[in-house]
Amino acid sequence: MAKVKNYFLDEIAEDDFSLLAVHSICEAYLLAFLLNSKCQCRFVQSKKRKVEAQADYPFECYEWIDPIKGIEIRLFSNRVIIFQNDIQKGTDLFDLPKTKELYLVEDLKDVDYIIKIDSGIEYQVMIEKMESINQISYRYLIDKSRLKIDLSLNLYS
Repeated sequence: MAKVKNYFLDEIAEDDFSLLAVHSICEAYLLAFLLNSKCQCRFVQSKKRKVEAQADYPFECYEWIDPIKGIEIRLFSNRVIIFQNDIQKGTDLFDLPKTKELYLVEDLKDVDYIIKIDSGIEYQVMIEKMESINQISYRYLIDKSRLKIDLSLNLYS
């Protein structure tokens, strides 16, 4: 006679994550590199970002997912400038392309990057590790209760 195995699924808290705001002058790929080299992180460019065209999702996204250690952290750019190429060349000396600035989180317009820590590392440890990076001018924990967005949105589906 075969033995019957019973499995129980623990309830997963959907809002059990931390959001860190990072102010930095460097590009997203450089910030990911600096975090990897100085903070022992393992950020890689998101697979979704590699497959999709930049027009569909213009925000940079890097992720550090290690299922063995239980680490799931994502780095998002919060700001992107889109150039609209609808000007005619040669019509005027000072023709400049029209630009549009988009934000991932409108409430945080002054923040350059957002780090979402789902599991694996405490936010205090991450903030302390980022202290050694000179290109990061300011980093802090975001108070999720002050944001006017639905935090249950899947930013990386």
